[in-house]
Amino acid sequence: MSTTPHPTPTVAPAPAHGLPLMLAMVIPAQLLAITGIIGGAVQPHIAQHFHTTEIAWFSLASALVTLVSVPFAMKFADIYGKRRVMLLLAVAGLAGDVVAALAPSYPVLLAGRMITGLYGPVVALIHAAVREYFPPRRIATAYGVVTGSIGVITLAGPPATGRLVDAHGWRGGMWLLAGLTAFAALMIWRMPETRRRGRFGADFDWAGGLLLGAGVALIVFGVGRGNGHGWTALQTCGPILAGLAALACFVPVELRAARPVVDVRMLSRRPVATVIAAAAFAQFAFVISPAILSFLAQFPHIPGVSDSFGWSTTHYALVGIPAGVATVAAGLAAGALLRRHPPRALWLAGTTVLICGLLLFSQFHGSAGEVIVSGVVTGLGGGTVMACGTAMIVSVITARHQASVNGMAYLLLQVVGGISYQVLFTVLSTHRSIVHGTAFYRDQAFTNGYYFLAALGAVGLLVSLFMPRMRRLADAADDPDDGR
Repeated sequence: MSTTPHPTPTVAPAPAHGLPLMLAMVIPAQLLAITGIIGGAVQPHIAQHFHTTEIAWFSLASALVTLVSVPFAMKFADIYGKRRVMLLLAVAGLAGDVVAALAPSYPVLLAGRMITGLYGPVVALIHAAVREYFPPRRIATAYGVVTGSIGVITLAGPPATGRLVDAHGWRGGMWLLAGLTAFAALMIWRMPETRRRGRFGADFDWAGGLLLGAGVALIVFGVGRGNGHGWTALQTCGPILAGLAALACFVPVELRAARPVVDVRMLSRRPVATVIAAAAFAQFAFVISPAILSFLAQFPHIPGVSDSFGWSTTHYALVGIPAGVATVAAGLAAGALLRRHPPRALWLAGTTVLICGLLLFSQFHGSAGEVIVSGVVTGLGGGTVMACGTAMIVSVITARHQASVNGMAYLLLQVVGGISYQVLFTVLSTHRSIVHGTAFYRDQAFTNGYYFLAALGAVGLLVSLFMPRMRRLADAADDPDDGR
């Protein structure tokens, strides 16, 4: 059975309403970054509260659901409109935040985090919607506001989170996240609807969506069990092999599908494949770096057991302010440069600086002063990398493929992130001590963790060298939907 699509008017807002709409998109676009900040602050407290060594699942639980839901969300957004799909996903994410905040046990908290994972596709949809909401001459400015806001979030988020967590414990941080998710849903509700393409019918690619979502989720799930069960155990290898088999079946299914949920032919194009791969590795290296610092800063200092500082959450946040300022400055500068220059050279410079910052962290993290200096360098590189990521995608595709490629890019980021997050905790666990069910880390663990993140950034830089020459953002946005 199929339904007739409803016609919709042109969705580009009047210029007078351009800036308010850009600002309304900031919190929905950056909610996962906010989740990373709040999650990084509360995870040490949650680990000690529930006496668990499996704190990595705090992030992996939501990532698994996101991986399954992204293919369907991107397709439904084309059929029913991005605003409608984003609003439903945001409301579902809010329900998950409430469950997590009220959780009486760690398994219940993980259940809430799994529901929260339904919000994940909103980030990819927001970035795809920018190109539909604004005329070509304002695309660069819109992306600068929406993506560059990561610096403001990085600057303002930790102090606010720190005060709440110090005053009300980890649940205070989780309720803050729930409130921000509710605000994001309100902002989405106030946005105009986007143009609808296609229709829902018998030819909908259910098989492709299920194979892709289940395949990547099984791989991440299997990797997540490696640290606890061993990397050669059936509990680890079984899901990984099943996931690889599902992905192997996914490719021929998509090539035959009349309306594929993901156009895998796009990945055969060098510009698309190299851009989304480079962004996945380099951006994740930056986004996850605060997780190491959170455990370094907030776990107690126990001679012979834990080499952490034992700072309060507020102190940890205040030490991070210079890095937040650097991230803001880099994001603003990158946004200004992207209006006049192609993103490739700026991306290469930002990725290089990011790697240098992570290597600095690996050697200099023994005091507040060293953390500040290393954090500033990392923030300069990270702010540039985050500002350039979406700009590179826009520069190599047309508007018709924006949502699809954004979905693929976000999906790959989640796959790289889910696997690398678990590997990171495996690296940390080689120098840990377990006391009363909580894993505490020695200094070498933090050093190795930053080495690992620098290696991820280096992979992104290496892939970047194979990216082709790119156009300016304004030139790419002016191109018609020519089917490229």
